[in-house]
Amino acid sequence: MGSPFHWLTAVHILTFQCRSFLITGQFISPPPNTPIIGVIGEEVILPCHVEAENIPEVFSVQWIFHEPSQKITVSRYDVKNKKEKQDERYHGRTEFFHSEFRAGNMSLHLKNVRSTDQGSYTCVVSFDDTSHDVLVKLQVAAKGGVPSIFLRSHTKQGIGLTCHAAGWFPKPEVIWLHGQGRVREELLTTKMTTSPTGLYSVVTSMNLKPGSDMEVSCRIINNLLNTTSESRVLIADVFFPSISKWLIIFLVILCLTMVLISTVFSKLRSNQKKTVSSVKMKMEMKEEKKKLKSMLEGEKTKNRAAKSKLKKRFGQLKAELDFWEARSHAVPITVDPDCRVLELQVLGPPDVESNASEPAGPNASSTVAVLVGKEGFAAGKHYWEVEVGQQQDWVLGVEREKGRQEEGGTLPGEDYWALHSSQGEIFSSEGDRRIEKQQKSISVIGVLLDLEERQVNFYEVEQMGIMVRMPLRLRREPAEKFYPFLSKREGTHTPLIRPVLISVSLEDTLKGNFESNGL
Repeated sequence: MGSPFHWLTAVHILTFQCRSFLITGQFISPPPNTPIIGVIGEEVILPCHVEAENIPEVFSVQWIFHEPSQKITVSRYDVKNKKEKQDERYHGRTEFFHSEFRAGNMSLHLKNVRSTDQGSYTCVVSFDDTSHDVLVKLQVAAKGGVPSIFLRSHTKQGIGLTCHAAGWFPKPEVIWLHGQGRVREELLTTKMTTSPTGLYSVVTSMNLKPGSDMEVSCRIINNLLNTTSESRVLIADVFFPSISKWLIIFLVILCLTMVLISTVFSKLRSNQKKTVSSVKMKMEMKEEKKKLKSMLEGEKTKNRAAKSKLKKRFGQLKAELDFWEARSHAVPITVDPDCRVLELQVLGPPDVESNASEPAGPNASSTVAVLVGKEGFAAGKHYWEVEVGQQQDWVLGVEREKGRQEEGGTLPGEDYWALHSSQGEIFSSEGDRRIEKQQKSISVIGVLLDLEERQVNFYEVEQMGIMVRMPLRLRREPAEKFYPFLSKREGTHTPLIRPVLISVSLEDTLKGNFESNGL
Protein backbone atom coordinates (compact mmCIF):
# COMPACT_ATOMS: atom_id res chain seq x y z
CA MET A 1 0.00 0.00 0.00
CA GLY A 2 2.77 2.52 0.85
CA SER A 3 3.04 5.12 3.51
CA PRO A 4 0.87 8.31 3.70
CA PHE A 5 3.98 10.25 2.82
CA HIS A 6 4.12 8.51 -0.55
CA TRP A 7 0.45 9.42 -1.26
CA LEU A 8 1.03 13.06 -0.33
CA THR A 9 4.08 13.22 -2.60
CA ALA A 10 2.05 11.81 -5.49
CA VAL A 11 -0.70 14.42 -4.99
CA HIS A 12 1.87 17.24 -5.04
CA ILE A 13 3.41 15.86 -8.23
CA LEU A 14 0.01 15.63 -9.97
CA THR A 15 -0.90 19.20 -8.88
CA PHE A 16 2.40 20.54 -10.17
CA GLN A 17 1.93 18.74 -13.52
CA CYS A 18 -1.63 20.13 -13.84
CA ARG A 19 -0.45 23.71 -13.23
CA SER A 20 2.41 23.26 -15.66
CA PHE A 21 -0.08 21.93 -18.19
CA LEU A 22 -2.22 25.11 -17.87
CA ILE A 23 0.73 27.50 -18.02
CA THR A 24 2.12 25.95 -21.20
CA GLY A 25 -0.86 27.23 -23.20
CA GLN A 26 -3.36 24.36 -22.94
CA PHE A 27 -5.55 26.61 -20.74
CA ILE A 28 -7.14 27.63 -24.09
CA SER A 29 -8.55 25.00 -26.42
CA PRO A 30 -6.28 24.29 -29.41
CA PRO A 31 -6.99 26.07 -32.72
CA PRO A 32 -8.98 24.33 -35.49
CA ASN A 33 -7.03 22.11 -37.88
CA THR A 34 -8.12 24.15 -40.90
CA PRO A 35 -8.31 27.94 -41.33
CA ILE A 36 -11.58 29.71 -40.62
CA ILE A 37 -13.27 30.84 -43.85
CA GLY A 38 -15.11 34.16 -43.94
CA VAL A 39 -17.27 35.37 -46.82
CA ILE A 40 -16.75 39.01 -47.84
CA GLY A 41 -19.65 41.20 -46.77
CA GLU A 42 -20.91 38.64 -44.26
CA GLU A 43 -19.86 37.78 -40.68
CA VAL A 44 -17.58 35.16 -39.14
CA ILE A 45 -16.66 33.98 -35.64
CA LEU A 46 -12.98 33.55 -34.67
CA PRO A 47 -13.06 30.81 -31.98
CA CYS A 48 -11.28 31.04 -28.63
CA HIS A 49 -12.46 28.91 -25.67
CA VAL A 50 -11.04 28.66 -22.14
CA GLU A 51 -11.16 25.11 -20.76
CA ALA A 52 -10.89 25.98 -17.05
CA GLU A 53 -13.70 24.99 -14.68
CA ASN A 54 -13.67 28.33 -12.86
CA ILE A 55 -12.97 31.53 -14.80
CA PRO A 56 -11.28 34.20 -12.63
CA GLU A 57 -13.34 37.24 -11.73
CA VAL A 58 -10.73 39.62 -13.15
CA PHE A 59 -9.25 38.90 -16.58
CA SER A 60 -8.74 40.52 -19.99
CA VAL A 61 -9.05 39.22 -23.53
CA GLN A 62 -7.24 40.64 -26.54
CA TRP A 63 -7.34 39.78 -30.26
CA ILE A 64 -4.25 40.70 -32.31
CA PHE A 65 -3.96 40.76 -36.13
CA HIS A 66 -0.53 39.92 -37.54
CA GLU A 67 0.58 42.05 -40.47
CA PRO A 68 3.95 41.51 -42.21
CA SER A 69 5.50 44.55 -40.54
CA GLN A 70 3.44 45.06 -37.35
CA LYS A 71 0.81 43.73 -35.00
CA ILE A 72 -2.58 45.42 -34.68
CA THR A 73 -4.82 45.15 -31.64
CA VAL A 74 -8.15 44.40 -33.27
CA SER A 75 -10.20 44.52 -30.07
CA ARG A 76 -9.43 44.34 -26.35
CA TYR A 77 -11.77 43.98 -23.35
CA ASP A 78 -10.77 44.42 -19.70
CA VAL A 79 -13.31 42.96 -17.25
CA LYS A 80 -11.97 45.08 -14.39
CA ASN A 81 -12.51 48.40 -16.17
CA LYS A 82 -15.36 47.09 -18.35
CA LYS A 83 -13.88 48.95 -21.31
CA GLU A 84 -13.58 47.71 -24.88
CA LYS A 85 -11.04 49.23 -27.29
CA GLN A 86 -11.06 48.70 -31.07
CA ASP A 87 -8.69 49.59 -33.88
CA GLU A 88 -10.03 52.16 -36.37
CA ARG A 89 -10.09 49.61 -39.22
CA TYR A 90 -12.31 47.33 -37.12
CA HIS A 91 -14.45 50.02 -35.48
CA GLY A 92 -18.07 48.88 -35.31
CA ARG A 93 -17.24 45.51 -36.86
CA THR A 94 -16.21 43.43 -33.84
CA GLU A 95 -17.88 42.37 -30.62
CA PHE A 96 -17.36 39.86 -27.79
CA PHE A 97 -19.88 37.42 -26.33
CA HIS A 98 -20.02 39.13 -22.92
CA SER A 99 -22.79 36.91 -21.60
CA GLU A 100 -20.68 33.80 -22.32
CA PHE A 101 -17.42 34.94 -20.69
CA ARG A 102 -18.19 32.89 -17.57
CA ALA A 103 -18.60 29.82 -19.77
CA GLY A 104 -15.12 30.39 -21.24
CA ASN A 105 -16.23 31.78 -24.63
CA MET A 106 -13.64 34.44 -25.60
CA SER A 107 -14.44 34.23 -29.33
CA LEU A 108 -14.53 37.33 -31.54
CA HIS A 109 -17.56 38.14 -33.72
CA LEU A 110 -16.24 39.84 -36.90
CA LYS A 111 -18.87 41.56 -39.09
CA ASN A 112 -18.81 42.80 -42.69
CA VAL A 113 -15.72 40.79 -43.62
CA ARG A 114 -13.27 42.49 -45.99
CA SER A 115 -10.53 41.14 -48.22
CA THR A 116 -7.93 42.89 -46.01
CA ASP A 117 -9.11 40.89 -42.97
CA GLN A 118 -7.37 37.75 -44.25
CA GLY A 119 -4.44 36.60 -42.12
CA SER A 120 -3.45 35.28 -38.70
CA TYR A 121 -5.10 36.35 -35.42
CA THR A 122 -3.96 35.65 -31.86
CA CYS A 123 -6.39 35.36 -28.93
CA VAL A 124 -4.63 36.36 -25.68
CA VAL A 125 -6.37 35.76 -22.31
CA SER A 126 -4.64 37.28 -19.26
CA PHE A 127 -5.30 36.88 -15.52
CA ASP A 128 -3.23 36.59 -12.31
CA ASP A 129 -0.18 38.06 -14.13
CA THR A 130 -0.20 35.18 -16.62
CA SER A 131 -1.16 35.13 -20.31
CA HIS A 132 -2.47 32.33 -22.51
CA ASP A 133 -2.87 32.56 -26.27
CA VAL A 134 -3.96 30.63 -29.33
CA LEU A 135 -3.38 31.35 -33.05
CA VAL A 136 -6.33 31.35 -35.48
CA LYS A 137 -6.01 31.73 -39.25
CA LEU A 138 -8.73 33.43 -41.30
CA GLN A 139 -9.11 32.96 -45.04
CA VAL A 140 -11.44 35.32 -46.93
CA ALA A 141 -13.48 34.38 -49.98
CA ALA A 142 -16.28 35.75 -52.15
CA LYS A 143 -18.48 34.22 -54.82
CA GLY A 144 -18.99 36.83 -57.50
CA GLY A 145 -21.72 37.34 -60.04
CA VAL A 146 -22.84 35.05 -62.84
CA PRO A 147 -20.48 35.32 -65.85
CA SER A 148 -21.75 36.99 -69.02
CA ILE A 149 -20.79 35.85 -72.54
CA PHE A 150 -20.56 38.42 -75.35
CA LEU A 151 -19.98 38.07 -79.12
CA ARG A 152 -16.79 40.02 -79.75
CA SER A 153 -16.33 39.52 -83.51
CA HIS A 154 -17.52 37.32 -86.39
CA THR A 155 -15.31 36.41 -89.35
CA LYS A 156 -14.90 33.50 -91.73
CA GLN A 157 -12.11 32.23 -89.49
CA GLY A 158 -14.39 31.99 -86.46
CA ILE A 159 -16.39 33.77 -83.81
CA GLY A 160 -14.72 35.73 -81.02
CA LEU A 161 -16.37 35.21 -77.59
CA THR A 162 -15.67 37.09 -74.35
CA CYS A 163 -16.72 36.05 -70.84
CA HIS A 164 -16.83 38.60 -68.01
CA ALA A 165 -17.36 38.03 -64.26
CA ALA A 166 -16.81 40.34 -61.26
CA GLY A 167 -16.76 40.21 -57.43
CA TRP A 168 -14.62 37.06 -56.83
CA PHE A 169 -12.01 36.39 -54.15
CA PRO A 170 -9.41 34.96 -54.11
CA LYS A 171 -8.34 34.62 -57.76
CA PRO A 172 -10.86 32.26 -59.37
CA GLU A 173 -10.23 29.53 -61.90
CA VAL A 174 -11.68 30.06 -65.41
CA ILE A 175 -12.46 27.29 -67.92
CA TRP A 176 -14.40 27.06 -71.21
CA LEU A 177 -16.42 23.87 -71.80
CA HIS A 178 -18.07 21.91 -74.63
CA GLY A 179 -21.74 21.02 -74.54
CA GLN A 180 -20.79 17.60 -73.10
CA GLY A 181 -18.88 19.24 -70.21
CA ARG A 182 -15.38 18.66 -71.60
CA VAL A 183 -12.75 21.40 -71.41
CA ARG A 184 -12.29 23.17 -74.73
CA GLU A 185 -8.88 23.14 -76.37
CA GLU A 186 -9.05 26.58 -78.01
CA LEU A 187 -6.43 29.16 -77.06
CA LEU A 188 -7.68 31.38 -74.22
CA THR A 189 -6.72 34.90 -73.19
CA THR A 190 -7.54 35.70 -69.54
CA LYS A 191 -7.03 38.96 -67.67
CA MET A 192 -7.80 39.62 -63.99
CA THR A 193 -8.06 43.02 -62.30
CA THR A 194 -8.83 44.06 -58.73
CA SER A 195 -11.35 46.64 -57.55
CA PRO A 196 -10.65 49.16 -54.72
CA THR A 197 -12.26 46.67 -52.29
CA GLY A 198 -9.81 43.93 -53.34
CA LEU A 199 -12.29 41.81 -55.34
CA TYR A 200 -11.24 40.27 -58.65
CA SER A 201 -12.84 40.88 -62.05
CA VAL A 202 -12.20 38.30 -64.81
CA VAL A 203 -12.22 38.91 -68.56
CA THR A 204 -11.45 35.83 -70.67
CA SER A 205 -11.67 35.46 -74.46
CA MET A 206 -11.53 32.62 -76.99
CA ASN A 207 -12.01 32.14 -80.76
CA LEU A 208 -14.63 29.54 -81.82
CA LYS A 209 -13.57 28.03 -85.13
CA PRO A 210 -15.98 26.73 -87.84
CA GLY A 211 -16.91 23.09 -87.31
CA SER A 212 -16.50 23.28 -83.55
CA ASP A 213 -19.15 22.36 -81.00
CA MET A 214 -21.65 25.25 -81.12
CA GLU A 215 -22.59 24.91 -77.42
CA VAL A 216 -20.17 26.92 -75.28
CA SER A 217 -19.99 27.31 -71.48
CA CYS A 218 -17.95 29.74 -69.39
CA ARG A 219 -17.36 28.48 -65.83
CA ILE A 220 -15.84 30.44 -62.90
CA ILE A 221 -14.63 28.34 -59.94
CA ASN A 222 -13.83 29.45 -56.36
CA ASN A 223 -11.68 26.60 -55.07
CA LEU A 224 -11.69 27.96 -51.50
CA LEU A 225 -15.49 27.93 -51.22
CA ASN A 226 -15.75 24.98 -53.64
CA THR A 227 -18.43 26.84 -55.59
CA THR A 228 -18.92 27.52 -59.31
CA SER A 229 -20.92 29.89 -61.49
CA GLU A 230 -21.55 29.15 -65.15
CA SER A 231 -23.17 30.67 -68.25
CA ARG A 232 -23.94 28.81 -71.47
CA VAL A 233 -24.71 29.91 -75.06
CA LEU A 234 -25.66 28.03 -78.23
CA ILE A 235 -24.27 29.45 -81.47
CA ALA A 236 -26.76 29.23 -84.38
CA ASP A 237 -25.64 27.56 -87.61
CA VAL A 238 -26.44 30.74 -89.51
CA PHE A 239 -23.08 32.11 -88.33
CA PHE A 240 -21.42 29.34 -90.37
CA PRO A 241 -23.65 28.99 -93.49
CA SER A 242 -23.31 25.88 -95.65
CA ILE A 243 -25.46 27.12 -98.50
CA SER A 244 -25.06 29.95 -101.01
CA LYS A 245 -25.16 33.37 -99.47
CA TRP A 246 -27.21 34.61 -102.42
CA LEU A 247 -29.93 32.10 -101.60
CA ILE A 248 -29.93 33.30 -98.02
CA ILE A 249 -30.20 36.91 -99.20
CA PHE A 250 -33.12 35.99 -101.48
CA LEU A 251 -34.95 34.20 -98.68
CA VAL A 252 -34.41 37.12 -96.34
CA ILE A 253 -35.72 39.58 -98.94
CA LEU A 254 -38.74 37.35 -99.58
CA CYS A 255 -39.55 37.19 -95.89
CA LEU A 256 -39.19 40.92 -95.55
CA THR A 257 -41.47 41.48 -98.56
CA MET A 258 -44.15 39.23 -97.10
CA VAL A 259 -43.93 40.97 -93.78
CA LEU A 260 -44.15 44.35 -95.51
CA ILE A 261 -47.26 43.35 -97.52
CA SER A 262 -48.93 41.99 -94.41
CA THR A 263 -48.11 45.18 -92.53
CA VAL A 264 -49.54 47.38 -95.30
CA PHE A 265 -52.85 45.52 -95.33
CA SER A 266 -53.03 45.66 -91.57
CA LYS A 267 -52.34 49.39 -91.65
CA LEU A 268 -55.08 49.97 -94.22
CA ARG A 269 -57.65 48.09 -92.15
CA SER A 270 -56.85 49.94 -88.97
CA ASN A 271 -56.34 53.35 -90.60
CA GLN A 272 -59.92 54.52 -90.03
CA LYS A 273 -59.92 53.48 -86.39
CA LYS A 274 -56.61 55.24 -85.83
CA THR A 275 -57.89 58.38 -87.54
CA VAL A 276 -60.93 58.59 -85.26
CA SER A 277 -58.77 57.86 -82.24
CA SER A 278 -56.25 60.49 -83.33
CA VAL A 279 -58.92 63.20 -83.69
CA LYS A 280 -60.34 62.38 -80.29
CA MET A 281 -56.90 62.42 -78.72
CA LYS A 282 -56.15 65.76 -80.39
CA MET A 283 -59.26 67.31 -78.90
CA GLU A 284 -58.37 65.99 -75.47
CA MET A 285 -54.86 67.36 -75.83
CA LYS A 286 -56.24 70.79 -76.71
CA GLU A 287 -58.43 70.77 -73.62
CA GLU A 288 -55.50 69.74 -71.47
CA LYS A 289 -53.38 72.46 -73.07
CA LYS A 290 -56.00 75.10 -72.22
CA LYS A 291 -56.17 73.90 -68.62
CA LEU A 292 -52.39 73.91 -68.30
CA LYS A 293 -52.16 77.37 -69.85
CA SER A 294 -54.77 78.69 -67.43
CA MET A 295 -52.92 77.15 -64.49
CA LEU A 296 -49.63 78.60 -65.76
CA GLU A 297 -51.10 82.10 -66.05
CA GLY A 298 -52.45 81.83 -62.52
CA GLU A 299 -49.05 80.78 -61.20
CA LYS A 300 -47.38 83.63 -63.10
CA THR A 301 -49.80 86.13 -61.55
CA LYS A 302 -49.09 84.77 -58.06
CA ASN A 303 -45.35 84.85 -58.68
CA ARG A 304 -45.48 88.45 -59.96
CA ALA A 305 -47.45 89.54 -56.90
CA ALA A 306 -45.04 87.75 -54.56
CA LYS A 307 -42.05 89.19 -56.42
CA SER A 308 -43.49 92.70 -56.21
CA LYS A 309 -44.14 92.26 -52.50
CA LEU A 310 -40.63 90.99 -51.85
CA LYS A 311 -39.14 93.76 -53.97
CA LYS A 312 -41.07 96.36 -52.01
CA ARG A 313 -40.04 94.84 -48.69
CA PHE A 314 -36.42 94.62 -49.85
CA GLY A 315 -36.51 98.32 -50.73
CA GLN A 316 -37.85 99.09 -47.26
CA LEU A 317 -35.15 97.03 -45.59
CA LYS A 318 -32.49 98.64 -47.77
CA ALA A 319 -33.75 102.10 -46.78
CA GLU A 320 -33.72 101.09 -43.10
CA LEU A 321 -30.18 99.75 -43.53
CA ASP A 322 -29.08 103.09 -44.99
CA PHE A 323 -30.79 104.93 -42.09
CA TRP A 324 -29.20 102.80 -39.36
CA GLU A 325 -25.80 103.01 -41.04
CA ALA A 326 -26.12 106.81 -41.09
CA ARG A 327 -27.29 106.84 -37.43
CA SER A 328 -24.18 104.87 -36.44
CA HIS A 329 -22.17 108.07 -37.18
CA ALA A 330 -24.11 110.15 -34.63
CA VAL A 331 -22.16 113.04 -33.05
CA PRO A 332 -23.16 115.55 -30.32
CA ILE A 333 -24.01 119.02 -31.66
CA THR A 334 -24.00 122.27 -29.63
CA VAL A 335 -25.36 125.44 -31.30
CA ASP A 336 -24.08 128.97 -30.81
CA PRO A 337 -26.81 130.98 -29.00
CA ASP A 338 -26.07 134.03 -31.19
CA CYS A 339 -28.32 134.19 -34.22
CA ARG A 340 -27.01 134.72 -37.74
CA VAL A 341 -28.85 135.68 -40.90
CA LEU A 342 -29.22 133.31 -43.86
CA GLU A 343 -30.58 134.52 -47.21
CA LEU A 344 -32.75 131.91 -48.93
CA GLN A 345 -34.19 131.86 -52.41
CA VAL A 346 -37.03 129.45 -51.93
CA LEU A 347 -40.74 129.02 -52.49
CA GLY A 348 -42.56 130.53 -49.55
CA PRO A 349 -39.83 130.43 -46.80
CA PRO A 350 -40.64 131.83 -43.37
CA ASP A 351 -40.09 135.58 -42.92
CA VAL A 352 -38.87 136.78 -39.54
CA GLU A 353 -39.95 140.37 -40.37
CA SER A 354 -43.46 139.56 -41.57
CA ASN A 355 -46.46 137.87 -39.99
CA ALA A 356 -48.17 137.26 -43.31
CA SER A 357 -49.91 133.96 -43.46
CA GLU A 358 -49.55 133.54 -47.22
CA PRO A 359 -46.22 132.18 -48.55
CA ALA A 360 -44.19 134.24 -50.98
CA GLY A 361 -44.07 133.47 -54.68
CA PRO A 362 -41.61 131.07 -56.36
CA ASN A 363 -37.91 131.91 -56.08
CA ALA A 364 -38.62 134.77 -53.70
CA SER A 365 -35.67 135.78 -51.54
CA SER A 366 -36.03 135.74 -47.77
CA THR A 367 -33.74 136.16 -44.78
CA VAL A 368 -33.93 133.73 -41.89
CA ALA A 369 -32.39 133.92 -38.42
CA VAL A 370 -30.47 130.71 -37.76
CA LEU A 371 -28.48 129.10 -34.96
CA VAL A 372 -25.12 127.68 -36.15
CA GLY A 373 -23.36 124.74 -34.51
CA LYS A 374 -20.12 125.32 -32.69
CA GLU A 375 -18.60 122.13 -34.09
CA GLY A 376 -17.24 122.09 -37.64
CA PHE A 377 -16.38 119.01 -39.70
CA ALA A 378 -13.72 118.76 -42.41
CA ALA A 379 -13.77 115.00 -43.10
CA GLY A 380 -15.64 111.77 -42.37
CA LYS A 381 -19.35 111.10 -41.74
CA HIS A 382 -21.41 112.94 -39.09
CA TYR A 383 -25.07 112.51 -38.16
CA TRP A 384 -27.44 114.48 -35.93
CA GLU A 385 -31.19 114.81 -35.48
CA VAL A 386 -33.41 117.91 -35.24
CA GLU A 387 -36.79 117.83 -33.48
CA VAL A 388 -39.14 120.19 -35.37
CA GLY A 389 -42.31 119.10 -33.53
CA GLN A 390 -45.57 120.37 -35.02
CA GLN A 391 -44.09 123.57 -36.52
CA GLN A 392 -45.27 124.68 -39.94
CA ASP A 393 -42.23 126.89 -40.76
CA TRP A 394 -38.60 125.95 -40.13
CA VAL A 395 -35.20 125.73 -41.80
CA LEU A 396 -32.29 123.33 -41.08
CA GLY A 397 -29.22 122.06 -42.90
CA VAL A 398 -25.43 122.50 -43.37
CA GLU A 399 -23.42 125.60 -44.32
CA ARG A 400 -19.82 126.04 -45.48
CA GLU A 401 -17.21 127.66 -43.26
CA LYS A 402 -16.55 130.53 -45.70
CA GLY A 403 -19.98 132.05 -45.03
CA ARG A 404 -18.96 132.66 -41.39
CA GLN A 405 -16.09 135.06 -42.09
CA GLU A 406 -17.88 138.25 -41.15
CA GLU A 407 -19.48 138.67 -37.75
CA GLY A 408 -23.25 138.85 -38.17
CA GLY A 409 -22.82 138.64 -41.95
CA THR A 410 -25.04 136.91 -44.51
CA LEU A 411 -24.61 133.21 -45.40
CA PRO A 412 -24.42 133.07 -49.26
CA GLY A 413 -26.86 130.64 -50.88
CA GLU A 414 -24.28 128.57 -52.77
CA ASP A 415 -22.64 127.74 -49.42
CA TYR A 416 -25.57 126.01 -47.71
CA TRP A 417 -27.63 122.83 -48.20
CA ALA A 418 -30.97 122.92 -46.45
CA LEU A 419 -34.54 121.72 -46.02
CA HIS A 420 -37.23 124.26 -45.18
CA SER A 421 -40.91 124.07 -44.40
CA SER A 422 -43.49 126.70 -45.29
CA GLN A 423 -47.13 126.28 -44.27
CA GLY A 424 -46.51 122.54 -43.85
CA GLU A 425 -44.95 122.14 -47.35
CA ILE A 426 -41.32 120.93 -47.34
CA PHE A 427 -38.77 122.10 -49.93
CA SER A 428 -35.06 121.51 -50.55
CA SER A 429 -32.51 124.15 -51.45
CA GLU A 430 -31.38 121.99 -54.37
CA GLY A 431 -33.32 123.59 -57.25
CA ASP A 432 -36.22 124.62 -54.98
CA ARG A 433 -37.57 121.07 -55.25
CA ARG A 434 -40.76 120.24 -53.38
CA ILE A 435 -40.54 117.13 -51.20
CA GLU A 436 -43.38 114.62 -51.62
CA LYS A 437 -45.92 115.24 -48.87
CA GLN A 438 -45.91 112.56 -46.17
CA GLN A 439 -49.05 110.87 -44.84
CA LYS A 440 -48.07 111.85 -41.31
CA SER A 441 -46.56 115.09 -40.11
CA ILE A 442 -42.79 115.00 -39.73
CA SER A 443 -41.57 115.69 -36.19
CA VAL A 444 -37.89 114.60 -36.28
CA ILE A 445 -35.42 114.99 -39.19
CA GLY A 446 -32.01 113.33 -39.33
CA VAL A 447 -29.07 114.95 -41.16
CA LEU A 448 -26.00 113.03 -42.42
CA LEU A 449 -23.01 115.09 -43.52
CA ASP A 450 -21.06 112.58 -45.66
CA LEU A 451 -17.78 114.20 -46.67
CA GLU A 452 -16.47 110.86 -47.97
CA GLU A 453 -19.25 110.55 -50.57
CA ARG A 454 -19.55 114.38 -50.89
CA GLN A 455 -23.25 114.60 -50.12
CA VAL A 456 -25.79 115.66 -47.49
CA ASN A 457 -28.69 113.28 -46.71
CA PHE A 458 -31.91 114.21 -44.91
CA TYR A 459 -33.90 111.40 -43.20
CA GLU A 460 -37.44 111.13 -41.79
CA VAL A 461 -36.52 109.47 -38.47
CA GLU A 462 -39.85 107.92 -37.50
CA GLN A 463 -40.27 106.22 -40.91
CA MET A 464 -36.50 105.50 -41.11
CA GLY A 465 -36.47 106.63 -44.77
CA ILE A 466 -34.46 109.11 -46.76
CA MET A 467 -36.18 112.34 -47.86
CA VAL A 468 -33.57 113.85 -50.19
CA ARG A 469 -29.87 113.62 -51.11
CA MET A 470 -27.90 116.76 -52.01
CA PRO A 471 -24.43 116.65 -53.57
CA LEU A 472 -21.71 118.77 -51.94
CA ARG A 473 -19.77 121.15 -54.17
CA LEU A 474 -16.39 121.02 -52.48
CA ARG A 475 -13.80 123.65 -53.24
CA ARG A 476 -10.07 123.23 -53.57
CA GLU A 477 -9.25 125.02 -50.33
CA PRO A 478 -7.79 122.44 -47.93
CA ALA A 479 -9.54 121.54 -44.67
CA GLU A 480 -12.66 123.66 -45.25
CA LYS A 481 -15.25 122.97 -42.58
CA PHE A 482 -19.03 122.53 -42.61
CA TYR A 483 -21.36 123.53 -39.77
CA PRO A 484 -24.92 122.45 -38.93
CA PHE A 485 -27.58 125.16 -38.56
CA LEU A 486 -31.31 125.45 -37.80
CA SER A 487 -33.84 128.29 -37.80
CA LYS A 488 -34.57 130.55 -34.84
CA ARG A 489 -37.91 132.32 -34.61
CA GLU A 490 -38.80 134.81 -31.96
CA GLY A 491 -41.88 134.00 -29.89
CA THR A 492 -42.19 130.44 -31.24
CA HIS A 493 -40.88 127.00 -30.35
CA THR A 494 -37.39 126.63 -31.80
CA PRO A 495 -36.38 123.28 -33.40
CA LEU A 496 -34.06 121.35 -31.10
CA ILE A 497 -30.95 119.28 -31.91
CA ARG A 498 -31.63 116.24 -29.79
CA PRO A 499 -29.04 113.63 -28.70
CA VAL A 500 -29.04 110.35 -30.63
CA LEU A 501 -29.12 107.27 -28.40
CA ILE A 502 -28.51 103.89 -30.04
CA SER A 503 -29.38 101.16 -27.53
CA VAL A 504 -28.39 98.25 -29.76
CA SER A 505 -25.79 97.72 -32.45
CA LEU A 506 -26.59 98.18 -36.13
CA GLU A 507 -25.82 94.50 -36.74
CA ASP A 508 -28.33 93.33 -34.08
CA THR A 509 -31.04 95.70 -35.35
CA LEU A 510 -30.71 94.53 -38.97
CA LYS A 511 -30.57 90.91 -37.89
CA GLY A 512 -33.83 91.35 -35.97
CA ASN A 513 -35.50 93.04 -38.96
CA PHE A 514 -34.49 90.25 -41.34
CA GLU A 515 -35.55 87.51 -38.93
CA SER A 516 -38.94 89.13 -38.32
CA ASN A 517 -39.54 89.19 -42.08
CA GLY A 518 -38.38 85.60 -42.62
CA LEU A 519 -35.34 86.61 -44.72
